[in-house]
Amino acid sequence: MSEWTPVVYRGNGAWIGTMPDGRIGVGVESEGRATLEGSGFVPMWPFMERDLSACLDEFSRVWDNFADSGVATPEKLIELTVGSAWKSGRSYWMQVSVSWAVDMAGRPNFDRRFIDGLLLEMAASDALPPELREQAQRASS
Repeated sequence: MSEWTPVVYRGNGAWIGTMPDGRIGVGVESEGRATLEGSGFVPMWPFMERDLSACLDEFSRVWDNFADSGVATPEKLIELTVGSAWKSGRSYWMQVSVSWAVDMAGRPNFDRRFIDGLLLEMAASDALPPELREQAQRASS
């Protein structure tokens, strides 16, 4: 691969696509700007404002475009996204990540050890309101 290829429109002019070296990145339609890894997966966070099923379906449909990206599956991409949002320390994104982690816990294709660890951190976090901590606690059981 020798050029930026936009694949999934994220909104606000941004695309998720493949960088010239094959890694997943973010850019505008005409130019890749940064790899997702290099940007801490922040460009993926707006997807968490959507429904997990819809986002997973969208990435699954086009996953062949990301086959050589270094990210094995759409589920792994979602795990990296949710994990980075949780660890960001940004209240809004931490809170949004809870609902996705809870939803991920009920699905078979996600890494259960990773999700359980994340949910336990969320359940114990003073950074979250009590109702979100309780949701995380229930999902980790």
